[in-house]
Amino acid sequence: MADSAISVDKLKAFWRSQVHDDENWAFNMKLLRAAGLFAGSIFLMRQYGDLMAV
Repeated sequence: MADSAISVDKLKAFWRSQVHDDENWAFNMKLLRAAGLFAGSIFLMRQYGDLMAV
């Protein structure tokens, strides 16, 4: 079996470093909230933007 460039152990280590480290988790949550707010505002403006026009 050929060695893959990304092994399962590397993925598990990356997941642990991002989720179980408090500093990284806090940053990732801020990033996820910002991305969610951005996506939500795009959705809102696309759906109801014509109602907001003056």
